[in-house]
Amino acid sequence: MKVIILGSGSYSGTPKPLCTCENCTRARINPAFRRTRFSVYIEGGILIDPGPDLHYHLEKLNKEVETILITHAHFDHIFGLPDAQVFKKLTIASNPLGIKVARSLAMLAFNSEAPLGNDWDYVELKFWNEYKVNGVKVIHFPVVHSIEMAGGFLIERKNKTVAITGDTGPEIIRDSEVIDLIKGSDLLISEMTHKESIPKTHLGVNDAIELAKIVKAEQTVFAHISHSNYPQEILEKKVREAKISGIVARDFTIIEI
Repeated sequence: MKVIILGSGSYSGTPKPLCTCENCTRARINPAFRRTRFSVYIEGGILIDPGPDLHYHLEKLNKEVETILITHAHFDHIFGLPDAQVFKKLTIASNPLGIKVARSLAMLAFNSEAPLGNDWDYVELKFWNEYKVNGVKVIHFPVVHSIEMAGGFLIERKNKTVAITGDTGPEIIRDSEVIDLIKGSDLLISEMTHKESIPKTHLGVNDAIELAKIVKAEQTVFAHISHSNYPQEILEKKVREAKISGIVARDFTIIEI
């Protein structure tokens, strides 16, 4: 089963407009260092977080999507939803705040909760409950982040499990309930936004690596990386030195599990 990191960046992307930091400067010269906003595609028509770069992601991906899962309602994780209008039948699932914002975006874009002629189903997920969404097992778990309601996902398809932290503060490392749920996953997709963690907001490099060591997934992919983080090769070196079975994502990184 293939998993594709469509966008590996954080809210501003890299390069950030008007920024002259090292990562932004390098990204303007070499497209390999560019990062669009975070989004993930899982083989079988599952898309996580339709951010503002969704049109670009879908243009490159060129695959059908049946299910959209939204970790939380911050703009960089949801504001591309209207570009999903190319999909006639779609299930959109998230926590209540995520669904409220998703419905509002559709109303703003289409004057309706779905484009004319489309069949969009909105599903509110309660944290910790197990759901079958288009035949795929989904558990939405809560995380601490700078918004009223945010979470990650444990997704099971074809006997393979993918754990996605979503945007989370370092508090996740001490959350035994979340750790027990995602431990030993086939793939962990962990945010690694900044050099240093910001409590109740984002993971830094060391805490992201520590989370990977605790979860002990078969593979770990670090994503949601800010332009202000270390350059790609330094992040890769830190992960390698930590003896993590994993990689630092670039846009359109493909993982086979």
